[in-house]
Amino acid sequence: MEVTNLPPTGDDQKRLNDKPQMSWLGYSLFVLLSLVLGVISAFLWMVNPFTDLLLILAAPPLRLLGYHPPVQGWSGLGSAMTVGFLWPLTLAPVHWLNYRILQWKTWSFAGLLLFTNVVLTLLVLRAREGS
Repeated sequence: MEVTNLPPTGDDQKRLNDKPQMSWLGYSLFVLLSLVLGVISAFLWMVNPFTDLLLILAAPPLRLLGYHPPVQGWSGLGSAMTVGFLWPLTLAPVHWLNYRILQWKTWSFAGLLLFTNVVLTLLVLRAREGS
């Protein structure tokens, strides 16, 4: 048996890059599970680290613009529950955008998901700023 360090041929490279696409049934199940996760996350907002992280990341830019977003305490309860319900709903659309439309890699999905959720949290905090 001979071992060589030759680069992979075209067939080998095609096989390595050929990833299975998620079907529409898979996306439908993904959306359904995202809805369930959103409902669970809205009720467990007090122990959900993602909701707290998003609120903490989105509040400083609004404060720099002169707004006073409700983030902590009783005034932040509605914001935390709203963001807790909405952030899981972005999983399926951002996954579809990243892998189907843009055809980016895994780390770009994480960055795009974080960016999308911070913008969504900014909009929620801006809408709830006066309440």
